[in-house]
Amino acid sequence: MMMTAERSAPLSLQVEPCTKDPSRYRWIIWDRDHVVRQSCYSLASEQEALTQGWAAFQDAAAIWRDSH
Repeated sequence: MMMTAERSAPLSLQVEPCTKDPSRYRWIIWDRDHVVRQSCYSLASEQEALTQGWAAFQDAAAIWRDSH
């Protein structure tokens, strides 16, 4: 279930409930159909996951732009 998503080139940021504790959230950065990076631990709120995920997404997008 995708809660929140942002896109840049083929990368996308997804924030979703944690599978182990649905009251918490995780972020995942995808490059088309495979995971590039993901949170190592669950976060207390969707907003916290989105904020941390967005920072990681910006780093990943910069690396992607520099390599293409």
